[in-house]
Amino acid sequence: MATMDEGTETVGIVNPGRRLVLCFDGTGNHFNGNESDSNVVKLYQMLNRHDKRQFHYYQPGIGTFDVNMSSGITLFGRIRSKISEIIDKAIGTSFEYHVSSGYRFLMRYYEPGDDIYIFGFSRGAYTARFLAEMIEHVGLLSMGNEDMIRFVYGAFSKWQCIRGKEKKTPRDVEVEDYLQKLKVTFCRKEVDVFFLGLFDCVNSVATLEIPFSNKAYRYCAPSPAKHVRHALSIHERRLKFKPALFTFESEDTTATVKEVWFAGNHSDVGGGFAYENNSRFLLSDIPLAWMLEEAMSVTDGPAGPLTFDDRQPEALNCLKTIEGILQSRAEPNSNQAGASGVVPDGEVVDFQHHDSLIIGRGAGWHMTIIWWFMGMFYCILSRSCLQANEIELLPVFTRLELEDHQWKPRYWPPNCGAHRDIPTEATLHHTVEQMHKAGILKKMPKLGGDKAPLLNDPLIVARYIGKALAFWR
Repeated sequence: MATMDEGTETVGIVNPGRRLVLCFDGTGNHFNGNESDSNVVKLYQMLNRHDKRQFHYYQPGIGTFDVNMSSGITLFGRIRSKISEIIDKAIGTSFEYHVSSGYRFLMRYYEPGDDIYIFGFSRGAYTARFLAEMIEHVGLLSMGNEDMIRFVYGAFSKWQCIRGKEKKTPRDVEVEDYLQKLKVTFCRKEVDVFFLGLFDCVNSVATLEIPFSNKAYRYCAPSPAKHVRHALSIHERRLKFKPALFTFESEDTTATVKEVWFAGNHSDVGGGFAYENNSRFLLSDIPLAWMLEEAMSVTDGPAGPLTFDDRQPEALNCLKTIEGILQSRAEPNSNQAGASGVVPDGEVVDFQHHDSLIIGRGAGWHMTIIWWFMGMFYCILSRSCLQANEIELLPVFTRLELEDHQWKPRYWPPNCGAHRDIPTEATLHHTVEQMHKAGILKKMPKLGGDKAPLLNDPLIVARYIGKALAFWR
């Protein structure tokens, strides 16, 4: 509130609080203008653009454009740019650019008392998480210091690689000291992210982990926002799409963290598929409605809750319709769903989840073959393993596996197209059980992970070695 006396300057100005909303799309995702848009785009579309106390930022996903492309590009330049986009989509080479662009937006518009909301999908979710952590640990540069962003990013990235180490070298101490001095000298303090909403956060960006290398897996990273909401895929099987979880990492009691698991693969959670079989519903509608409800339910920020346009109620009602359809399938003799008027007459619905490791059940066949072709990094293909969908066999990338209720780094045994390990204490969305009762899911997902059978059974080890040798003949 501002007060002003005649002949005096304005004093007592208090910022009523604004909402800064940043949306980071997934790898290869951008605005399409139809149902195949990601949930990040759909959420962005619903935000109230006429609210003067709400600012919005949208960023297309990694691999959708060449960050170095100029407007007057030549034919050779366009070819180079296309190659750059393909490489970027594969390993996320433009990750620094995407983080820095979001950071720059906050530098320009943030004022004390504002609430920061950050949403993301896939690598865009990891970008959102990285940005939130950078703000938490370094702070926010003052407006006009854009040239310092690269130094803040570089210092924070180096610190990320060493934090959690039990024994620090003199070089590690030097990195920590430099980051603190940079923070004190240039950055605004007490800038916090209010809400972090992620759709299936994965951390496969521009780094190849070397087998048998030491990493600080025991480090427990605190939640980088006051409220964290993370929608996770149950049925994703690709090795480099292992999720970056919060709940097994942190015991921070100052933040509310909800990680909920949904039926479907990576894009069944974050969006990106078109309607199939004349249906007008998508599996990704379910996590979208959940995220909307969660974002609307947090009202303890100084700026008040997010405001949406008239499309927001339709997205929430979509979940009720889906629930009614599932109930009518699970209980065909029940008139409850039909009596409520939830299920439209003659509605055609296909809730079968997608699988990018099977031709015809994910993206185009060429993309499925690309995942197979990536065997030069972490797959060995043979006729037998293709028949068994066991196509990720080289131990090039370290992954975390849940074994005996503990997360352990594994480079062997190979992933073999296995489903994700789901923590014992994980929360499954209620529609997962409804789909199981309706006969859509053959079995309920297993919680708690598995032991590593290949480490204990030499016959199985020999089987996979034989597959590898057969491939190279």
